Amino acid sequence: MWTSRLFWKLFIVYGGINFALAAMFPLLLTNWQESLLIDQVQRRLDGMAIVLRSEVEDDLKLGSYDRLNSLAKRLAREADVRVTLIAADGEVIADSDEDVQKMQNHSNRAELIEARAVGQGASIRRSPTLGIRMLYAAVPVKSDQQLVAFVRLAVNLETVDRQVQQRQRVLWLCAFGVALLAAPITYLIVRSIARPLTALTASARAIRGGDYKRSIPLQSRGELGELATAFDQMRVDLASRVAQLEDNNTQMSTVLGGMVEGVLAVDANRRVLLANRACRSLLGISTSDVAGRGLLEVVRNGDIDAAVSQAMTSDSPHTREISVIGPPRRVVSVFATRFAAGPTSGAIVVLHDITELRRLENLRREFVANVSHELKTPLASIKAYAETLRMGAINDQENNLGFVDRISEQAEYLHQLILDLLQLARVEAGQEAFQFTDVKVEAVVDRCVSQVKQLAEQKGITLNVVAPAELCKIWADSDGVFTILSNLVGNAVKYTPSGGEVEVRWWREDDEMILEVKDTGIGIAPEDQERIFERFYRVHKARSRELGGTGLGLSIVKHLSQSFGGSVNLTSEVNKGSVFRVALPLAVA
Repeated sequence: MWTSRLFWKLFIVYGGINFALAAMFPLLLTNWQESLLIDQVQRRLDGMAIVLRSEVEDDLKLGSYDRLNSLAKRLAREADVRVTLIAADGEVIADSDEDVQKMQNHSNRAELIEARAVGQGASIRRSPTLGIRMLYAAVPVKSDQQLVAFVRLAVNLETVDRQVQQRQRVLWLCAFGVALLAAPITYLIVRSIARPLTALTASARAIRGGDYKRSIPLQSRGELGELATAFDQMRVDLASRVAQLEDNNTQMSTVLGGMVEGVLAVDANRRVLLANRACRSLLGISTSDVAGRGLLEVVRNGDIDAAVSQAMTSDSPHTREISVIGPPRRVVSVFATRFAAGPTSGAIVVLHDITELRRLENLRREFVANVSHELKTPLASIKAYAETLRMGAINDQENNLGFVDRISEQAEYLHQLILDLLQLARVEAGQEAFQFTDVKVEAVVDRCVSQVKQLAEQKGITLNVVAPAELCKIWADSDGVFTILSNLVGNAVKYTPSGGEVEVRWWREDDEMILEVKDTGIGIAPEDQERIFERFYRVHKARSRELGGTGLGLSIVKHLSQSFGGSVNLTSEVNKGSVFRVALPLAVA
């Protein structure tokens, strides 16, 4: 309270008013008392002057001026007043206090002028002869309706002044006492006004600082009570609305943050309003504090700036595809549209990463082209051999069976290619009916090795199997595991030259089983290793086709491994060999 500027302002103002009113009381009362006393004295002087006039009329007619002087002095002593007799022309005839010979003409005295005009006059002034403040009262003396003289009585006002001053001191003491008594009352009144206003001010500051839980401790009545109640209700409503806005903002932030699409909003001055996490990731924006910064300063991409420009100058949305330099390099679809919200306007930009979509489209085009090529080559061979036979080679006993064998080989290749395509399609679509069981790895390896053993012996390739000491089982489909191993081991034997070595080994690592197929073949270059598991991708296309490969084996290995909850990876070096490592989950004991 003591530090409240409002309190001190009100206290000083009201205290000043109280002291001013207390000061006005003795001033007004003193003036009134002074006027009352002077009026009483004046009436007494008027009465005495009238009585004296009747006594001096005869002497004035006779011209007995000496007797008039004696009479004036006697009356002055008896009544304690100054008596002056003045002729009609203003000459002093007699005076109780001064020598008439030394006195000036009194024709210009105010009391005489008034008495001549109305029959009675009075004035207050400082006597030029005595030098003190005097009250003068005069009445005219007439003879046969003719003015012959004036009777003037004067009294010293010092006595009146002393009485007034004494009463004035008493009044000032009373006024000071009243002001002192009014001070605590003023304090209580001002405090009753300032305290609730101070509480309201403190609550307003708390609300401005975000503290909406602070209620107003005010039990006042009247207008201040109504103001406090309304203010407290406003605080509750404001807290509710702020909480709602915060919830909406949190929800919006959550939605924007969880979106896969990037969202970028700019105002009419091309300054960023918001950019969600997906947008910052797509455009490589390292900081989240982008609000208020320029668009080009944030995105550093002229295509997006151009899209925003076109959207803000058109009523229709603007779309385009742009390339964002990485790493990694991305293809982004941009959808920009103008918005207007109240007095502000700007543009919303939605960014969608279509890099994977475009990659899949390229893969689809390559797949169609590869399938077409893979089907076209054997079909062309079959057609050529059949046409040769039809044109007469069927009667060529030395070559006709060879042509038929070539047709049969190409037909078998087509059959195997179609089977691989169907299996790959079923695995990718999740339609392959796998029977998950505990698969003994050693049994599958033995079955696979026995299948390629003859080919390995024909090429002079050493085929080694390194089994762990303990029996290991994996949780997968037995035929699927066999397909994985047969493709890997078959490729190792095919692409390993004579005198080389192929090794199959497996071991337990944490909660997985690692199956490894290692060869000393031609190896795979680093630039080909990233694409080796794609459909129809061959490092050596001509040689692969000569060896009977369809180009789908490693793609089937990859998708089967993923379907079983595992993975496959490659380590290879050109002309030194390759190592394919498949990780599959262990069977639960």
